Amino acid sequence: MLESQGTALGSRAERLAAARAALSAVETRVGTSRQAGDRPRLPLDDLLSELLPEGLARGSVISVDGSTSLMLALAATASSQGSWTAILGMPAVGVVAAARRGFDLGRLVLVPHPGTQVVEAAGAAVDGMDVTLVGPRVALSEADRRRLASRARERGSVILAAGPWAGAHTTMTVERSSWRGLGAGEGRLRERDLSIAVAGRRSGAVRRVRITLDADLTGMRAAATRVAEEVA
Repeated sequence: MLESQGTALGSRAERLAAARAALSAVETRVGTSRQAGDRPRLPLDDLLSELLPEGLARGSVISVDGSTSLMLALAATASSQGSWTAILGMPAVGVVAAARRGFDLGRLVLVPHPGTQVVEAAGAAVDGMDVTLVGPRVALSEADRRRLASRARERGSVILAAGPWAGAHTTMTVERSSWRGLGAGEGRLRERDLSIAVAGRRSGAVRRVRITLDADLTGMRAAATRVAEEVA
């Protein structure tokens, strides 16, 4: 019993140490002015342009509900073209998954288990990174989220949040998802078709877009298609 408790404590200490190390790396980036209006929007894969026609707007919060792969795809082009990226509170996403999506691992900070330092880690990431991905189970209060959104506006960074985020500039909800690639009992999953409802904070319409994400590579095999637009 004591041995198992000691192992658990040691594992927790290791996770906290890793989080502190990653946090320190982020803090070295803080101090450079990155006002939203001073720099162009971050690049986005052309095949995702139906989701965000003008790219990733600096200072914005984008809520993605239902697909970690979509979150990674939204950030991948910016990362591959030199943007610094942090992935916070998403332990299922490691360097292999990030590399497969085309992330520049030399400009990527992973904090899978921020623990009790989650508010500090998130704040440092938003201050120091160009794009911050926030996991669905990150324990942030509504007040914390408002402060982070304000810091993103001031610093010109982008927050990609898994799940609902009150006041998000754009909300993407995966309504349907299906995999392709398996044959009659053989093969492997290769592509994922997503039907996504896209709503803007200041827009009165909901757009529905279909995209196909490749299971392994950075790109999308099929062009995104707008399938409907309706008044909210």
